Amino acid sequence: MKRYFARLNKLSLPLPLLLFLLPLLLPTSTTAQDEVLLTIDNQPVMRSEFERIYRKNNNIQGFENKTPQEYLELFVNFKLKVHEAKMLGLDTLTSFRNELAGYKEQLAQPYLQDRKLIDSLLQEAYYRTLNEVNASHIMVKLAANPAPADTLKAYTRAMDIRKRLLAGESFSKIAGEESDDPSAKTNNGRLGWFSAFVMVLPFENAAYNLEIGEYSMPVRSRYGYHIIRLNDKRLSMGEIRLSHIMIRAAKNDKKETQDQAKEKIFQCYQLLQNGSPFSEVAKQHSEDAGSAQSGGQMRWLRSGELPQELEEVVFKTDSGAFTEPLQSDFGWHIFRIDGKRTIAPFSQMKSQLEQRIMADERGKISSESFLSSVKKENGFVSYPGNMAELASMMDSSVYSGNWNMAVAGDLIDPVFVIGTKEYTQKDLAEYILQTKQYRLTETLSGIVDKKSSELINRELIAFEKEQLEKKYPDFRHLMEEYHDGILLFNIMDDRVWNKAISDTAGLKSYFDMHRNDYMWKERANVSVYTFKEESRLKQTRKLAKKRDKMNWTPAEMVALICKNDTLTCVEIADNTYEKGESPADLDFSWEKGFEKMIRDTGAIKLIYVNRLLPPEPKTLGEVRGQVTADYQNYLDKQWIETLRAKYTVDVNYGVLNQIQ
Repeated sequence: MKRYFARLNKLSLPLPLLLFLLPLLLPTSTTAQDEVLLTIDNQPVMRSEFERIYRKNNNIQGFENKTPQEYLELFVNFKLKVHEAKMLGLDTLTSFRNELAGYKEQLAQPYLQDRKLIDSLLQEAYYRTLNEVNASHIMVKLAANPAPADTLKAYTRAMDIRKRLLAGESFSKIAGEESDDPSAKTNNGRLGWFSAFVMVLPFENAAYNLEIGEYSMPVRSRYGYHIIRLNDKRLSMGEIRLSHIMIRAAKNDKKETQDQAKEKIFQCYQLLQNGSPFSEVAKQHSEDAGSAQSGGQMRWLRSGELPQELEEVVFKTDSGAFTEPLQSDFGWHIFRIDGKRTIAPFSQMKSQLEQRIMADERGKISSESFLSSVKKENGFVSYPGNMAELASMMDSSVYSGNWNMAVAGDLIDPVFVIGTKEYTQKDLAEYILQTKQYRLTETLSGIVDKKSSELINRELIAFEKEQLEKKYPDFRHLMEEYHDGILLFNIMDDRVWNKAISDTAGLKSYFDMHRNDYMWKERANVSVYTFKEESRLKQTRKLAKKRDKMNWTPAEMVALICKNDTLTCVEIADNTYEKGESPADLDFSWEKGFEKMIRDTGAIKLIYVNRLLPPEPKTLGEVRGQVTADYQNYLDKQWIETLRAKYTVDVNYGVLNQIQ
């Protein structure tokens, strides 16, 4: 609440910022036993509300050590303004309701997640960021949406491969012969080092749950089945920032191409050894288009992201140094090490990790877990038979979104129930028809299954949103904060902030009444002449002494000093400073005609005090911002007086005095 009251002494803030501050205004929980602290227009305000706000805000700068009695006046002013907004019906406007609904949508999101599971996934992802694994795999490819027979065939083949491995056959040999991963022909199935978010989640989970040298059971991913062997584990080596020069030449290119690439990279290396800037060599010769224009700069890379043969070299190279030419499967490289750093603490990485969790398969797991809990809590029941019956009544016109539901009859049988709300075949059919086109490869029963799943998930979330204010007192109070916050902003904008800006006549009248509150202190008008040639000094001093009397402009002074020169020979900076507020590096005496010469890095500066100005009132144009803020405060005080006269405020001082 203190931040809001402090807001009244400044120019208006945008609504999002005001709403950010408003959680300090209103309660976050209720006590089992409460007392009426005060009434406003016969409407009770409870002790718990005031006490929570008072305790929460009593350590904010500017409001420290206020007693409850001192704080009460600010609190009452706030409550009066919100009450006035309600009496004017501002909370019934469509614009208000739409805005509040938009904020509710945003605020509800943290409550529509399995927070416990997400926290567990965060800890797991951070552990895997700190601890890397080295693995190999053999893949048995499986098409998307495979037939059951194809799935069984692939699984059986994967199990046969695992049996051969357990019998002692060479992993490299089997990978080269059997793996459907094309890279296995050259890397024998070795994937190198990796950590969280590099591999698909089922693969990552399996790799991290293996012991060194152990083979996994067949692991299903969207690519097929994998037999994984864990080769090693290690702590992360951290992150490294590199610049590189790259000459492309794949290992399967012709020998001539490879020889040319090698010759070119060693020519670049020679340029670097001879002192050529790394960035310039990269711009001119690197064949990595993505980094060449930036002088070879790459993003921060975590250990495990580079090919192992490169990583082993760059992490051992000192920062600032560059490597000898190194060969990879993609060509030749020279790396410069621009920086190294350890993995950041969990507190710093938490937000980034959560974004990545919600963007990959982990986010889907969290959503499924949350929806499952909503089902359990609210007696969810589905009726697959009635869904199948709907599919049997549909025809091919569904694929173009033109199916006529009327031909199927009433469609009144339930397909699922959430709480006490029943969804019928008709509800599902209408949802299916919202999609105007389906792929012909989809079966009608498949369409019903997919769309029923979508509708169930949508309605589970909508149902849970409706329960949030009943289930979570914190959410209810948060919505109360935003409800009153939007009202407060709207009425303050109308009665105070916008009025102070648009009421030009009132602003001028206020300024005229308080003109002596806006005074200039004694001021000095000072000119600084900067030139390089010593010969200009005498002429500049002579003209500077006459300038105030002659009222010459900077352009006229330049013309007089430089005469017929084609280039400007002097720079002139004119400024007026209040006494005691001139820049520290502009050291001058407070007297008309004072002059001082400074020689600085090849330039000569002449400081000259043209005149001293006595204290005088500022014009409205010179101080409009400050006057507007003061006028806002004036309007606010007047408005509060009106509200206190309009609405009765009764305080139970017996209750107030119990608050410490």
